[in-house]
Amino acid sequence: MNYRIIVDLSHKEQLEEFPEFAIGEDDFEVDYIDKKEGPIEFDMLEDFDILFIGNIQHTKDDKGDKFTQKELLAIKKFVGGGGGLFLTSGDGGDKDIPMKQGSIRVLYKISGVRRFWNGMIQEAPSNYLIKKKNVLITELFNHPITAGISEVVLPNCTFFTLTEEEVEDLIITSEKAEFRYYVDKELSALGPVPICVVSNFFNGRCVTIGSTDWLLENDFGLDAGDNQKFLSNIIEWLSFET
Repeated sequence: MNYRIIVDLSHKEQLEEFPEFAIGEDDFEVDYIDKKEGPIEFDMLEDFDILFIGNIQHTKDDKGDKFTQKELLAIKKFVGGGGGLFLTSGDGGDKDIPMKQGSIRVLYKISGVRRFWNGMIQEAPSNYLIKKKNVLITELFNHPITAGISEVVLPNCTFFTLTEEEVEDLIITSEKAEFRYYVDKELSALGPVPICVVSNFFNGRCVTIGSTDWLLENDFGLDAGDNQKFLSNIIEWLSFET
């Protein structure tokens, strides 16, 4: 199957290039909504299978990284009609920017995520790779996305507060995980919390992950563990191949 992916860059996303090199360029058509091409409209999305949004860098005052009501409706129409939404965050999450200002939280009806926490997970020694910020996952819940996966590394990761609606955890932190909240810089016990979830929205699907740096080409990114296979599984699931 030829997967068609459109990458949004119009909301100050940190990841500006989708890692086609990792999944076989012959099978993928990747296009971009460039920085000055927004706002997102449905006719930009309708010919694609997946919309990817990679770690928006929210700011308090700038409106350029916020979603408008029309953009939200366009994304809902795309996913609800059978499209896939692939969201990744990172340390700092949504920077505590509230939903009413148009932060990434506005997509909660699709993603099931109400808050992307403003800080970074620090894992216990048995659950990180080299550095505490490289979250090492060896226990994953059963799902088509986790099929054939024994190890995933998620660097610079945050966690989520979920809605009460149906959201399925794929990855949670260990019981010994800690979290450094960036507002007060305090490191506190965290325990098991979700860092990768999936959800359904009418006829479409969504995957949300608390890390974006796992998609980079380096020792703690796509070259680590089964991260490349993990990405391939996500694309296939969002495209209704599994």
